[in-house]
Amino acid sequence: MELKQNLNQKQVQGLTLTQGMRQSILILQSDAIDLADYLNEQSLSNPLFDVHVNLDMPFVDSGNNTSYQIKDEQQSLFEYLLDQVQLTMRKTPLRDLVVYLIEQLDPNGYLTVTDDEIYQEVDDITPIMLLDAKTLLHQLDPPGIGAKNLQECLYLQAEADNSNKAVMSMLSDNFELFVKHEWKQLRHALHLSNAELQKDVDFIQTLSANPGQRYTSEDEQYVVPELQVRKNHDKLTLSVTKYGQPQLIFAEETYDKLEKSTDDDVKRYIHNKLHQYKTLEYNLQRRIETISIIGRCIVKAQYQFFMQNTKALEPLLIRDVAQKLQLSESTVSRTINGKYIQTDFGIYELKDFFSRRSKVTVGTEKSVDQVKVKIKSILENENRHKPLSDQKISNMLVNDGLKIARRTVAKYREQLGFPATSRRRI
Repeated sequence: MELKQNLNQKQVQGLTLTQGMRQSILILQSDAIDLADYLNEQSLSNPLFDVHVNLDMPFVDSGNNTSYQIKDEQQSLFEYLLDQVQLTMRKTPLRDLVVYLIEQLDPNGYLTVTDDEIYQEVDDITPIMLLDAKTLLHQLDPPGIGAKNLQECLYLQAEADNSNKAVMSMLSDNFELFVKHEWKQLRHALHLSNAELQKDVDFIQTLSANPGQRYTSEDEQYVVPELQVRKNHDKLTLSVTKYGQPQLIFAEETYDKLEKSTDDDVKRYIHNKLHQYKTLEYNLQRRIETISIIGRCIVKAQYQFFMQNTKALEPLLIRDVAQKLQLSESTVSRTINGKYIQTDFGIYELKDFFSRRSKVTVGTEKSVDQVKVKIKSILENENRHKPLSDQKISNMLVNDGLKIARRTVAKYREQLGFPATSRRRI
């Protein structure tokens, strides 16, 4: 039996044991460029279809905006994980501990600090609280994040994939046999046939030994918007971009020729390839439908922003969209990451339209973004000879229905790039 030995392969994520569902998740989380590469790779092993994708044509005729742009600054692993935490977890001491753990990750996504070191650094935490924080960390995307070693990293990815008992046992009780390539002992220990063992080992080799690696790349990335929103008087129109969406071209003549064969092996082969083609076609359609419904939900929630009536975003969390559309939070998270929308005033990533809720309001709920816009407006219009103190700004916000503490005003002011009162005076 021939078994591969390299564990450092590309990461494949999924939610069920079926290859079709693994493919569905992979296709959903891929951006337009990566999707085109994946489909071309699949077509090389399937004679029943070719891939046509045009990334050169403009999506919309909107002034100086182009159909694609180069993304110079790739989101870091810390930023990606922090976004998930802020958009899915309520502000609690447990969430603060999760953020602390994220800060301790190495570039590959491993948690290298020991529990004793954590107890020394962080006050008032219990073993149960630390265990809960690690569990929440392990549930973040990408799977395998926060592991203490390679074994746990692979185990977490397999667990997220709902892998079978043999795979889980191979990565837990029998990991030493796996690492030493003791295939005969492993097969007997798990009561597997050669074919079953080969299949499970092949699956493990698709897992990533470095789940954070993709976020440390400094290569330039091309951005291809997959949605576009246009303003027409007082209405907004959302549509899928015509160009950039891959087209699968079915090879009718090849299928007809092979399907008429009297050779049983050829018939099995062609039926298998037809099934692969139909599964791929279904998953592509499901991908764009998911992007579309989430896009519509975002545009509706951020209507005033898209109309350019405000520069502040309404409060919107991943779980809000997930609950409204009856989707899992992980599905929404994968969909908005790396997917872009073209507007008349620029190109934005879908996740940019999610804003944390603020707890500072007395009346209508506001987002942190809206509170910052209000503070910025106050600072830009203050008397520079008598600049306002943070406490005075806090009092003004209270009068406007925003109950916000002085220290919170100071934090937002600093984030907005405004210096302290004494340094603003002229």
